[in-house]
Amino acid sequence: MKNQHSYILKALILILLTSSLLSNFTIAADNIDLAVIQKIIKDVKKKSSQNDYTPASTGDVLFVGDQVQTGKGSLALIKFKDKSLVRLREQSVLTMNGAGKQNSFIKENHLTQGSLEFEVQKQKAELFRLTSPTSVASIRGTKGKWSGGQGHDTLVVTEGRVNLKNKISGNETDVDAGSIGFSNEDGSVYSRIATDEELADAISAASDAKTNELKLEMQDSKGNKKELKLRYKQQ
Repeated sequence: MKNQHSYILKALILILLTSSLLSNFTIAADNIDLAVIQKIIKDVKKKSSQNDYTPASTGDVLFVGDQVQTGKGSLALIKFKDKSLVRLREQSVLTMNGAGKQNSFIKENHLTQGSLEFEVQKQKAELFRLTSPTSVASIRGTKGKWSGGQGHDTLVVTEGRVNLKNKISGNETDVDAGSIGFSNEDGSVYSRIATDEELADAISAASDAKTNELKLEMQDSKGNKKELKLRYKQQ
């Protein structure tokens, strides 16, 4: 009987220790830094689980649970630790989420509204997801554009392949490079070949570099004038 009580006591201690470790892990997860805001254009705000929205700044670190919001005509360039990039476009709201253990972490970026472009580095043991209230896009390494967050999501893939799943029906489809996928609140999910306009929009939007032309008028010692054109990219 004494041995039985001793066994029960040891089992209870083990359960308490396990619960404590899991609790500590969950608390620590809230403090995991996922990315940094690398560039800001116009009105960009961020919000943490403890604080309300405040103006965001270049170099701000984003943790699990943080939210980024862009105003009209605004943009936020977000860079992750693995060098993956997300460009959050105007009037968009993105929440940074994540879960898992080291070397098997799931980065989940939840788009409530708006659109973003992504350049995701090839994932090894980790997983990169784009989500909305309706859909989940699982990415291993590719480029494209994700829009929606209000019951009608679209995914344009310009490089690689993305698995698009509808949360309501559980149905899913693979969207290959050159295609566009749709996921709707009625549970439907499907893809088709993207039009030239749809691809051009996703490709041009994914580049922050704009080509500008600078014209300089040169004059030699004899008074002869010559126009010099310089093309450069503005980040």
